[in-house]
Amino acid sequence: MKFFICKDSSKFGIHEYQQYGQWMYYCDDKVQTYQGHDYLVLYCGYLIEGHLEDACRNLSFNEENGNFFAVKLTPDGDYQIFLDYFNNHKVFYADKYGIEISNWLPFMSCNQSDIVRKDLGYDYLARELTPEENTTYFGHINSYIPPYDYLLDCEQAWSEEKWDPDDLAEYIYECMTQHAEKIKSLYPKRFCALSEGIDSTLQSLFFKDDPQYGYNVEPCDAGAAGLSYKRLNWSKFPNVNTYTFNACDGAKYVDNHLNDSSTRWASILPTMIQVEEADPDIVMYGVNGDEMFFRDMTPHLHAVTLHNIPKHDTVEGLKKTIREDVASKVNMYGACYSVGDDDSAWQYVDVYENVWLRSMPKYRTQLTLKQEMFRLMTPKYYTRAISANNDVMVASLYNDRRIYHEVLKCSEEYLREEAMDCPIQRKLLSKFDFFCETPHKDILYADYDPLHENVFRGTVQKCLEQNI
Repeated sequence: MKFFICKDSSKFGIHEYQQYGQWMYYCDDKVQTYQGHDYLVLYCGYLIEGHLEDACRNLSFNEENGNFFAVKLTPDGDYQIFLDYFNNHKVFYADKYGIEISNWLPFMSCNQSDIVRKDLGYDYLARELTPEENTTYFGHINSYIPPYDYLLDCEQAWSEEKWDPDDLAEYIYECMTQHAEKIKSLYPKRFCALSEGIDSTLQSLFFKDDPQYGYNVEPCDAGAAGLSYKRLNWSKFPNVNTYTFNACDGAKYVDNHLNDSSTRWASILPTMIQVEEADPDIVMYGVNGDEMFFRDMTPHLHAVTLHNIPKHDTVEGLKKTIREDVASKVNMYGACYSVGDDDSAWQYVDVYENVWLRSMPKYRTQLTLKQEMFRLMTPKYYTRAISANNDVMVASLYNDRRIYHEVLKCSEEYLREEAMDCPIQRKLLSKFDFFCETPHKDILYADYDPLHENVFRGTVQKCLEQNI
């Protein structure tokens, strides 16, 4: 799916290029072109409903529902970049050495002197939505941020109460079935990432006869208990491929398998390695279930706080009510992680109180709480990390604009009292006669420092080479 676009033919020393007006471009056979009236589009991917060629014709990419990237070029040198709503892809752009656009960072022109940082941090609250979260090691190269307003979309959904949870489960099932069938029709060789968690499990059930891929990490905080839940889940699928990732060998794995120097998700390198070996047409990676189903403890605490602020005059009374609420929900799926030494439900509460409830929230702080709750409902970008590193389509059935915000349109009472135990997902599992036995969220924890500490050293040289 690689492409590179510029206005300087001398940059093409390895790959042959095509020309359109002022533009020179290279693209492999997975990237298609559409010739419109006075414009050309390079594109790749699919629409869940309809055909991507129609979006090329109508230039309606920002309104579409699918998994794609596209670049529109005009003969006189203008361009527009388009990404799907869930950012399943990265597109890099720069203009220091003339305008360059590519989805493969090693194609971009850069020199040693262009390196301005050696660490790419990840801000949990920023969620990769800010310019700072889309930088690279090179000061002139950034990844494109599409113009979607995720916070506004969450806020509007929260204000619209329209669904009974059982009815919504039926609607989600219909949409996921259609999405899965579209993928099956386009991509015959599929890779399904399967862990012990409910998100990957539900998604894999729509592709149960396809190869499933999972891994274990050693040493791992979860130990034998964590592996037991994985094996239990894997045993329920007919074709599961597994391996053990040695966390101590992180530097070696980075050197051999990490291509995208801009990745902020080196901890999913074990999946990237499996994808590299399997060489599929598409990877099914069940990201954004937490966000879609309003299932995590921290946004739950925001919702409970916002609901109870009007009932209390003191912060101590508010804290007491919050702790009583959590005490009734500690066994819910989203309350904590299953085993190992990661935060328990009560540690989440302790941190939350320290950050948000040092004093009684006033009106402005209530607005901040709501904004931060919505921010935690915005999409995570795991799919683009794999896509950019492995040059492969990566999809999630949760990445569907028809359903992503719909759970937020259930009643606030449902969202506060039930959502954290994922009853809608459990109803969907029951359609496959499947019961997920993992008691809480995914449980794989290990020391990934050898990965993170070696990303710069192990990848930056690949960008400095002449690759196009």
